[in-house]
Amino acid sequence: MQAVVALSLRLLPKHATAPAMKNPTTLITGAGVRIGAEIARHLAARGHNLVLHYHHSKEAAEQLARQLQEVHGTQVTLVRADLEAFADGAAFNALPPVTHIIHNAARFLRDELSNFSAQGLRTHLATNLEAPLLLSQWFMAQLPQDVEGTILVLGDGSKRWSVSPQFFTYGVSKLAWESVIDLLAASVAPRARANVIALAPTLPGEQDSEEVYQRLAHHAPLARNSSFKEICTTVDFLLASPGITGQTISLAGGFGLTTHRSTPY
Repeated sequence: MQAVVALSLRLLPKHATAPAMKNPTTLITGAGVRIGAEIARHLAARGHNLVLHYHHSKEAAEQLARQLQEVHGTQVTLVRADLEAFADGAAFNALPPVTHIIHNAARFLRDELSNFSAQGLRTHLATNLEAPLLLSQWFMAQLPQDVEGTILVLGDGSKRWSVSPQFFTYGVSKLAWESVIDLLAASVAPRARANVIALAPTLPGEQDSEEVYQRLAHHAPLARNSSFKEICTTVDFLLASPGITGQTISLAGGFGLTTHRSTPY
């Protein structure tokens, strides 16, 4: 795995303690584009220093970093890494101390029980489950002793759509968090909290047209898709709620309701 640190205005000492950090430093995976980039813009406006991870979106990540520095004076560090090939946190050790981590990066490919491959299963588990757990291990090892850390996992609450037999191995990797978040939260307490934000469709996926995306809203009990604003509001809420850990907050518009009828009686 290769990591490149760039556009950092100032690197803090690796073992700096809370008094040395006036602002929180938040690491966002998959931050170059889409939801990750929107969360980065939101947190930059609220005074966070940022570590923005990307893999293929180098140009977009660099452009975002420059924008945040120019508009908000944000201290931004870029790190490139292939999370699918993630082995340990060694490549992240040159980063400034991180106080919050948001696991946003994800793989999303279509397969079913009848045709999924071992490689497809490994691909989804490596990026969507294994890498966040290994990065959480790294996060706790570098977390300054006098700082309460936060781990947020962006999950998928769209059951009967993206979490369904039509996306079998992807669904396996996302459903795993329903149990793992309790174990992770217990493991990092009391020094950190860990929670999942289960998303609804927020942007058209790579395999979906705009028409399909708009049609999804009609299948949700609340008849709507999600928005960047409510994701960012939920991030703010969890960062500011010291008593919440091991929980899943669903923004999925009711997709996970087991008693919902898809057609009127």
